[in-house]
Amino acid sequence: MTTPFTALRNKKTKTEEFRKSAHEVARALAKEVAQHTVKKGIVLVPILRAGLALLPAFIEKFPKALVGFIGLKRNEKTLKPKAYYQNIPKILKNDVVIVLDPMLATGGSAVAGIKTLMRAGAREENIIFVGIISAPEGIANVQDNFPLVRILCAEYDKKLDKNGYIVPGLGDFGDRYFGN
Repeated sequence: MTTPFTALRNKKTKTEEFRKSAHEVARALAKEVAQHTVKKGIVLVPILRAGLALLPAFIEKFPKALVGFIGLKRNEKTLKPKAYYQNIPKILKNDVVIVLDPMLATGGSAVAGIKTLMRAGAREENIIFVGIISAPEGIANVQDNFPLVRILCAEYDKKLDKNGYIVPGLGDFGDRYFGN
């Protein structure tokens, strides 16, 4: 029997199966988050573009949630994120803001996204970062910058390689999910 993670990590997994497995993991993550966000306003914020893969499962679990978007592109030489788009709804003081990004590698995009959300009114203690796979370096970066942000990832991998990719990881999530 193939588990969702076996399919996600297998380089030979076709796009359709990759998407199905990613959605299955996203639904489990959304269910877990829902146990901790009772009776609060929810704002879902995928980090474009890969974060879009998690959005349907979270909208299914939180149908009244507002949705915002933050576009960040990683510079492959510096590994630093560069913002290219943002559209964030009004965030109220007690809203739970759920940042969706499948990969937490260096943590650069997560930190940049969280800074943007806090400037928009999100409170650090009300932010939850949700990902599928993370590396210790990314978790440390987020925790060093925002110790009150909660992090929920389905898998915690060993490290980053010299190019800032998660090991063992699963490749470029966005490319695999969107088929390019």
